[in-house]
Amino acid sequence: MKRLVIALTAFLFAFTCALALGQESSSNKSGEDRHRFDKAEYLQATSTGQKKAGEAVKGTLVFDTQKRSVDFLQASGSPALSIKFDSIKNMTYEKAAKPRMAEAVLISPLFLLSNSKKHYLTFQYTDDSGQGKYAIVHLDKKNAQQAVACAEAQTGKKVEQIDEK
Repeated sequence: MKRLVIALTAFLFAFTCALALGQESSSNKSGEDRHRFDKAEYLQATSTGQKKAGEAVKGTLVFDTQKRSVDFLQASGSPALSIKFDSIKNMTYEKAAKPRMAEAVLISPLFLLSNSKKHYLTFQYTDDSGQGKYAIVHLDKKNAQQAVACAEAQTGKKVEQIDEK
């Protein structure tokens, strides 16, 4: 009986591994781009230098290897931002944490013991006229680390990481 359980477990493990590999290779054949990061928000800067001008633009952060650029596509598919890899001077990843005050007041004071965390990727770059600019992208917590790794790999520049407490 013990051998039967071991053999069945080994078979199920091999079957699930083969199934996972089959799905991975089929997703690569379908042209799925691994350099796209959904659920991102582009925080548009104003000419006066404020961080946030108004509503954040929701969309997808894309590292396009053919155009050698970082693009931010709005939910409608139209580009909101495009930065060439060569014009990027510096990239910074910041993980900001702050107490959950509203939840603590409205629901329970125990929410003060946990922090909400936000992930930001900032690009410092020069535009076509040579003027220095920056772009701040708020990333989803589920793909923030992958976006940072992709930014380093695609641009060839190191991403400075800042962790706020």
